[in-house]
Amino acid sequence: MENKNSYHGWLIELIPVLGGYVFKCWMLDEQIGISNNHIYPSLYQAMRAARKRAKLESASLALIDFLNESYRSSHLSFKERNALVSSIIDFTTSASKSKIRDY
Repeated sequence: MENKNSYHGWLIELIPVLGGYVFKCWMLDEQIGISNNHIYPSLYQAMRAARKRAKLESASLALIDFLNESYRSSHLSFKERNALVSSIIDFTTSASKSKIRDY
C-alpha cells in the first residue's frame, strides 16, 4: 500500500518494496518528479529522505528562478548567472546523496 503526503508543495509517495521503502516526490502539477531510487529500511527513514530532497529541490528551484530574474533584469551577466546556477546544481546533487542523520 502506497503512502502519500503533501510537503512544501510536493506530493511524497512512499512505496513499499522488497527490503523497505522508496520515495517519489512530485510537484503538485506533476511536471517535476524526483527520487533517489534508494531502498530505506523503514517508512520513517524514507519519509525523512523524501522531505530532505523536497526541501533541497524547492530551494534550488527558488534560487535558480531568482537568478534567472536577476539576469533578465540585467543585475547579473550571463556568465555570472550560469556559474551560480551550476554551483546550486552541484550542491543539490551532492547534498541529495549525503546520508540522513538522526540527532
